[in-house]
Amino acid sequence: MEGRTGAAPVGGGATPERALNRRVTASELLLASGTFASLRSAGEMGALAVRSVTVMVRPPYSWFREGVVETSKACRRCLIPLAISVSVFIVALSILVFGNLLHELGATDRQAGGMWIAFTREVCVWVTGMVFAGVAGSAITADLGARKIREELDALAVLGVDRFRTLVVPRVFATTIAAPVLGMLATTIVTGVNYAIAPGHLGLPPSVWRDSLIGDIIPLDLYSALIKYTIIGFFVGVVATHKGLTSQPGAEGVGRAVNQTVVITFFGVWLINTLFNLAYLTAFPQTAILRG
Repeated sequence: MEGRTGAAPVGGGATPERALNRRVTASELLLASGTFASLRSAGEMGALAVRSVTVMVRPPYSWFREGVVETSKACRRCLIPLAISVSVFIVALSILVFGNLLHELGATDRQAGGMWIAFTREVCVWVTGMVFAGVAGSAITADLGARKIREELDALAVLGVDRFRTLVVPRVFATTIAAPVLGMLATTIVTGVNYAIAPGHLGLPPSVWRDSLIGDIIPLDLYSALIKYTIIGFFVGVVATHKGLTSQPGAEGVGRAVNQTVVITFFGVWLINTLFNLAYLTAFPQTAILRG
């Protein structure tokens, strides 16, 4: 009887220690799941976005000089691929496909206004957003990830440097400013290429083309486009900086972070554009009318 005093319970019953171990294991499995990791990453991005805005509006503004430099880098990196991309789209989609269809319908005088609305609200937005995310966003993630591998972030912390104000805020500010600048440049390039090719290809007098364009340009479209580009730029900056700072060690970890940045920002650009256009056309239904 004395030998059985310390024996384990018979019948498969679980001791309190074993039950506690099972609860801990289930909790660890939940924390390690991909869904929880995605939700945690989204929450961290939201916190980073709020903190970025807070730091931007409060002095000191020691980050501003670096923000201007990063804005210049982003614009210079994206300008040439963006110009090529939108030029190809306006020639192929607007002139060769849609323009020929209007020519068959005898409505070539509507080409300028229709293409202005389509490219200002849709095509230029997602082309600019994807080029910007793929070039500038991935560059920011790779830069911060490489700094993390080289332990530069830890070195800055040891030196007492505010890493957030020094590295994150200038890049978020740069993407927020560079995106609307590139978006307006894309709209200008599209309009110039369309004017240079469309009237001659469609047999349309240039004066008629210009009248159609002027009739459909409204300031509200430009204001809404600027707001949309600003939101997209801020979103790209937040995602890129977060993925760079949280990248896993090694070159493979940085590569995965860059890939995640591109995928998330591409999806975000399409989602933001769709939801923004839905809200815009709902709030201002008169903008859906082609007046040219």
